[in-house]
Amino acid sequence: MIRFRIPLLLAPILVGLVISSAWGQPFQSALSKLDQNYYYPQKQGLKSLSVRVQWEQLDVASSSGKFLRNPDFIFSWKHSSVDGLGNFRLAKGQDEGRFQELVQQIKSYRELIVPLFLKQKFADFKDQVRKLKGDKLMIELNPIVDSGQNYKLLVDSKEWVIRKVKFQQTSSPENVQGEMSYLRLEGKFAISESRSSFKVRGQEYFEVTRYKYKKIEGVWMVSRIDQTLKQDGYVLQTHVFKFSDFQMVLSPTH
Repeated sequence: MIRFRIPLLLAPILVGLVISSAWGQPFQSALSKLDQNYYYPQKQGLKSLSVRVQWEQLDVASSSGKFLRNPDFIFSWKHSSVDGLGNFRLAKGQDEGRFQELVQQIKSYRELIVPLFLKQKFADFKDQVRKLKGDKLMIELNPIVDSGQNYKLLVDSKEWVIRKVKFQQTSSPENVQGEMSYLRLEGKFAISESRSSFKVRGQEYFEVTRYKYKKIEGVWMVSRIDQTLKQDGYVLQTHVFKFSDFQMVLSPTH
C-alpha cells in the first residue's frame, strides 16, 4: 500500500518504455513486483466502500492548541470506477456552507484511503530504470504527454518497497522530496509514516503524515491519518482524519 501526494495545502502530485540494460526487466514487471509486496484492500476482496470521515484541524489563529471540527464527510469508493478513486460528499445533517472549499481540500486524500495500484498510477508514464549500488534501483518517470513534471522513485530491491520519492515540476513548489516508513499487514507492506520537504519562494517546509489501521471484516483499512506541516520549526497546520462506520462489500470468494 503506497501513497503519493504533494502537501495538502498545495495539491496532489501523483495522481513501450525505456529500460536500462543494467536492470534488464520490463518496467511493468518491476511495478508488478512492487505491487505484490504492498497491502491493498482491493486484493483482499474489497469491491465497494462507504466510510464516515471526521476531520479536525488545529486552530492556528488562536494559538490555543485546540482543534476545530470541520463538517463530517462520507467517502465512497467502488472497484469498478473508471479512475480507481472514490469521492467525498457531506454526511447528512452537516453544514453545507463551506462544502466547495472543504471538498477541494479533502479530495487529495482519496488515494490515502484506498490506494491505486502502482501499475494504475503510472500507466501514462514513460520511464528509465537504473541499477544503483547495493540493493537499490532508481525508477525515473516522465509523463507521455509532457506536463513539465517528472518523478524519481528509489526502490529497495531487497525488500521490494519504495524508500524515497522525488517530484519536480516547472511551477512552485519545484522540488518535493519524500521518504516512507512501513509496517506489515498480513505479511505485506503498508505505509506507517511519510515525510516530505519542499520549498516555496525560498521558504522550506516539512510535512509528516502518520497512518493507523484497523481490521474491518477481515480487511485492514486506514482508521486515522495525522498530518502536520511545519516551517522553521513552527507548526503551521495539523489535520486529523478519523474513519468510522465502515460499510464494505467484499467479493464472494473472500
